[in-house]
Amino acid sequence: MSEEEAINDGVIGDSPKHDAVPDDNETAATPQISPDEGSTSGALQHLGNGRNGSSSSSVTCGDDENPADYCVGGYHPLHLGDILNHRYVVLKKLGWGHFSIVWLCFDMTASVYCAVKVCKSAENFAETALDEVSLLKRVAKYESHALRSRLVSLTDNFFASGPNGTHHCLVFEILGQNLLCLIQRSNYQGIPSYNVRQIARQVLEGLAYLHTQCRIIHTDLKPENVMLEANELNVRSKAAEAANSYLEAHAKLSPTRKLHGCASPRGEAMESDQEKKLTKTAKKRLRGQIKRIVSFFESHRRWLRQRAVEDLLQLAGRSLLSPSTAGLGVTGQLPFMPFTFDGLTILTEYDIFHLERFKHLEQMTNPPAYAMKCFLLECESFDKNEPIDTKSLKKRAGSRLKGGGIMLPRDELAAMKRSLAGGSEMLKLLHSSPEDFMRAVQEKVQECDRAAAAAQPKVCPKMNRKCKMADARKKVTGESPTVNLPDRNIVLRRDPALFPCKLNAKLADMGNACWFEKHYTDDIQTREYRAVEVILGAGYNESADIWSAACLFWELATGDYLFELGKKTGTISCDDMHIASIIETCGPIPQYLIHRGEFARQILKPNGELLHIKELNKRNLVSVLIETYNWSESEAFEFVAFLKPMLDPDPRRRLSATSALNNNWLVLT
Repeated sequence: MSEEEAINDGVIGDSPKHDAVPDDNETAATPQISPDEGSTSGALQHLGNGRNGSSSSSVTCGDDENPADYCVGGYHPLHLGDILNHRYVVLKKLGWGHFSIVWLCFDMTASVYCAVKVCKSAENFAETALDEVSLLKRVAKYESHALRSRLVSLTDNFFASGPNGTHHCLVFEILGQNLLCLIQRSNYQGIPSYNVRQIARQVLEGLAYLHTQCRIIHTDLKPENVMLEANELNVRSKAAEAANSYLEAHAKLSPTRKLHGCASPRGEAMESDQEKKLTKTAKKRLRGQIKRIVSFFESHRRWLRQRAVEDLLQLAGRSLLSPSTAGLGVTGQLPFMPFTFDGLTILTEYDIFHLERFKHLEQMTNPPAYAMKCFLLECESFDKNEPIDTKSLKKRAGSRLKGGGIMLPRDELAAMKRSLAGGSEMLKLLHSSPEDFMRAVQEKVQECDRAAAAAQPKVCPKMNRKCKMADARKKVTGESPTVNLPDRNIVLRRDPALFPCKLNAKLADMGNACWFEKHYTDDIQTREYRAVEVILGAGYNESADIWSAACLFWELATGDYLFELGKKTGTISCDDMHIASIIETCGPIPQYLIHRGEFARQILKPNGELLHIKELNKRNLVSVLIETYNWSESEAFEFVAFLKPMLDPDPRRRLSATSALNNNWLVLT
């Protein structure tokens, strides 16, 4: 596993807040792209783990999965550079769970990054995967619907055979951080109201689509299962890391081992055992496969460099590229920008020393470019400081340089000029015009890539018929083969956990979802978001999702659970405390739920009084927001007026997602 800095400060799964209430329906954190396979911090996470023995519905990226689960009926062994379905190149493990392992892959047919969920091969896991696929296909059925984009997309599914059986593989679009990351980064103080409103609207839109168009109940709505869009730089950083790891490992192998088809770092002993078992034909086939993968990673790394050069050129055109940032880029020190792998040199050692020596002056001369540099160096995370208004900073910086404010120290300015005089022409060009410098770099990169393409015969990845047909269509229609990613525009982003900003969220993890007319289980929802009718065992419908949504919105706004539950004590169970808190907050439980509920008699008397808890204190949410969270009276009243119809203890009166979308609180101001 590679060692590098953690992507985010928000750590999934180790927070006391989210471990407080043990429960049979508790779930682990969702998957992320992390610095290493054993890290619990990261940025990409979204694929659930479904029903099946364990009611865990999510994938974790904590400690590695149990090696004993790599057995018949268990996990499918995969490694960096493996190809699934003649199409998906494995780049990075995203996470694992009881049901599956999720991998970051590159789709060679569609030219996109994706997340591939590889399920265990045992029959019960295979059946669950088929159920999930059928649900996701219904979600994808109304692709042109205005609200379809509010749910994660299943783009493909196929079967992969291996030593442990046949595994169902589900391919999803890449998504970014989940909402629990935001809550954690807010230090459990709540995220900005502007962002809560956006997320609330988008979640309700997703539920409206799921309920009205698809007739599907999500059954496990919570912060971990609502995802933000992926950070493109993060994805490219991980792709660059994968390409470098594979090609460096391949370069270290002896010619003999390369000849026998051993290219990836899987362990000497294991490779030797495998070699002995291979026939000559199998070894020849393996060598061909390795050549194709090496060719893929080499060309992909070159593409990553081209793309990064274009991005820095774009920043230079907006006066957001400092000389030291450009220097980091052309020396391969930006995480998303592999550069020096083929010996291409832009700046001399003296030039690099000069940039390092005077980089501290950039914070005064060009604060926006300095802020962008901080962002690019930590492209997987957000700046912890107040986001910088680049327009005002440019104005202030201009006035300083004109003598209207702080001047650069004369001795340092003179030293920088003397140092610059001894540098190369490229260094002088960089200081005079970062944009012209990046254009010159672009020309050198293109020249280098053309020479490499001419010197090396092209080795095409082996593709199945379906992939070949897709490529043929591209040739006919003239489609570009470049990689498609959601957002090409690199700008300094605000952290939605701390500052109001535009964002897009999607509902994810359909592993526990069910049909209106067919419920797979009555044991649904994570404890803190569980609807009253589910706790009582009185049956449920789509309104259970609305209850969970209201609990989610409260948590986003305050950083705390709506229903805080203590630990089980004596005869008082978690269900007793949960129902007590619901009565205190939302009012009495309807009689028909008490009569219908399978577990109601263990909690409530026939008249609706609690069996084991005698004292209840009415809880006014408006007062709680004002007194505990320092909200204004008007803000508190409007928010509670939005939530309360979704928290009606009677599911028959509970507001639908479509109706909730009409509330004025969702209007952004």
